[in-house]
Parts: sequence; C-alpha cells; structure tokens
Amino acid sequence: MSGLALLGLFSCKPKATNEPSLKEKMNSKMAELEQTAELGSVEYVVKKVIKATDEAKWYQYGDRKILFGCTAYLKAGVDLSNFTNENVSIDEEQRSIVVTLPHAKLLSINMPPSETKLVYEQIPTFRGNFTAAESNGLLKQGEEDILGQVEDLGILADAEKNVKDFFKAMLTQMGFNTITIKFV
Repeated sequence: MSGLALLGLFSCKPKATNEPSLKEKMNSKMAELEQTAELGSVEYVVKKVIKATDEAKWYQYGDRKILFGCTAYLKAGVDLSNFTNENVSIDEEQRSIVVTLPHAKLLSINMPPSETKLVYEQIPTFRGNFTAAESNGLLKQGEEDILGQVEDLGILADAEKNVKDFFKAMLTQMGFNTITIKFV
C-alpha cells in the first residue's frame, strides 16, 4: 500500500515544461528561412505599349511603324540567401527581437510571348517588314523601360512592407512582444 501512495505522490507532481526558449524557436525558424533563397512578397502586373518608328533613309521611301501591347509580371521581395543568426538580435527577458534584412529588390520580370501582341504595323510598299530581331530588340527596350520605372511603381516599398508584416506576424506567433524589422 505504501508503494501506491508513493506512486500517487509522483503522479501528482506537475510536469516540467519542455517549452523551447525564444532563441531556440528562432534558430529553428532560421533553419527554415535559410532554405528559402528569396522571399517574394509582391507581384505587379504591368501593361506596356511599345511603339517605334523607323524613319526612311535618303534612299528609302516611307517610314515603318510598329506598335506592340504586352504584359509584364514583376515579382519583388527580399533575398534571404545571406540571412544568418547575425541578422537577428534577441532579448529573452524583454521578449524582444531585432531582425535586419536587405532592402527589397526586383526578383523577376516575366513578359510571356503569349501575352505580347502586335497591335499595329505600317509598312510602306517599298520597305521590308520588321524582322524578328528588330521586334525582339523593341520588346527588350520595353522591358528595360519597365525596369527603369520599378522605383516609381512603388513595388519595392510594397515588398518591404509585406516582408515586414510577414516577419511581425511570424515572430508574434513565436512569442515576441517587441519586434523591430530593419532594412539595410
């Protein structure tokens, strides 16, 4: 009977919690993030009109004109390929964390040929059509124009805001009370 009483004492003892520390939780999450080279956080769809006029040389007759309509898909986010524990500072007592991330950048641009349409073409009788190389060169110029407007589109600012929101939500779930996300 005394053996049962002794067993009862041990079974009533509260269980020790094996709850991982905030640092251990973050290290685990870091291992997951290291597998993600890029964290894409926003995608923009940009419609672009590309037009060109090939003016006639002295020995040619009439100007050639061409107009394309195309769609470009821009994806922006943060490159996490160099993200390490050095990018994270944790204060366990205060339950606070500071995460330092690189600034957002354009991760990809895609102009599918299936969404590029020849809208208008004017070729005088004695001039040849635009070649495939000329058309591709014009589309490449259009892509470069889009890339030149990335800052003005606000895609990078939106990407940083979304990455910040993502990290804040994730870190709040992990138990952090004070969360600071910095971009350098």
